[in-house]
Amino acid sequence: MGDPALGPSLSVHRGTIGAGGWLWYVGAVLVASGVMALVKGQLAGAALGTGIGALLLALPVYRWRQQLEVFENGFVWSRIGGRTLVTRAEVSGTELLAHRSRTGQHVELVVHLAGGRALSIAGLEGAEQARAFIDRRPAAAPPAGAAPGWEPPAAGWRPPGGA
Repeated sequence: MGDPALGPSLSVHRGTIGAGGWLWYVGAVLVASGVMALVKGQLAGAALGTGIGALLLALPVYRWRQQLEVFENGFVWSRIGGRTLVTRAEVSGTELLAHRSRTGQHVELVVHLAGGRALSIAGLEGAEQARAFIDRRPAAAPPAGAAPGWEPPAAGWRPPGGA
């Protein structure tokens, strides 16, 4: 799934099944009630229960079937709806938001892009680590003409205990 233009892969983060929270249960109950209504011959109830249940199950499945792969020079966010490739130069900052309620909790990684756009990535495993990798900036290159390596100490310096 890597992308050679973005350099070597640093980490891979998949969606968590828990990010769907209570929607898994409500959607499953509605789909089951639709099937039961169909067995009883109630076509309208079957269509309504199954349809609403399927719609409620779409969000947890969407969050669960995603992957964020962070590379040295950007990242690729893959999900059911497609792929988004973002280079490091496009990233202007990140935020980590923790959503907690009585019905469940999930972490949302918001990646702010140049031009004012933002990507909202909810329900990733290791979102904190993904944020750290995305925010990481490459080390600055040494100034032109500077020779790397050891430099002699400044004049007048003497080793401890020396004469």
